[in-house]
Amino acid sequence: MRKKTPVSNLPDEEKQLFRDSVTGARPLQQDKIPFARQPGKVRMAATLTNSSPDSHLFYFSDQYEGFFSDSQTLAFVQTGDDPTLARQLKRGEFRPAVVLDLHGLTQQQAKTELAALLAYCEQQHFNCACVVHGKGLGILAKRVPNWLVQHPNVRAFHTAPTEWGRDGALLVLLRTPT
Repeated sequence: MRKKTPVSNLPDEEKQLFRDSVTGARPLQQDKIPFARQPGKVRMAATLTNSSPDSHLFYFSDQYEGFFSDSQTLAFVQTGDDPTLARQLKRGEFRPAVVLDLHGLTQQQAKTELAALLAYCEQQHFNCACVVHGKGLGILAKRVPNWLVQHPNVRAFHTAPTEWGRDGALLVLLRTPT
């Protein structure tokens, strides 16, 4: 980096050369317009809640506690369904058609969104969904499986493979209307 030379040290001919080059220059007028920021991407949460999500909430009771082992892996298969469904979900043989992210939601909001997701999957004839509940304090991680067990359209669920969120998500296999 070059050091600035003080003006007093410059020879007189250079000072005159500078004065000649700036003669007739006018100072710029300040327009006092502040810089306008370009608006960033607006993140809109895709809400799955339909007009009457409360009609699907009767399936979910907060008092119900399903029996799940203390291990990180959760697996459930509805009574009467093929017992290999959980293993197929674990291997990633079913690809989710829709993903629901419950991060940052309260329990009531999560319950409403989960009910809306199940209604949406039934309406769209989707047979597999991914529910991302996250790890965090583990509140939703405990509640979501208990809610899913209560729903009659849930055939099976299993802790998601790594590509879909692992311990912070569940792959859910659903009955599709015929």
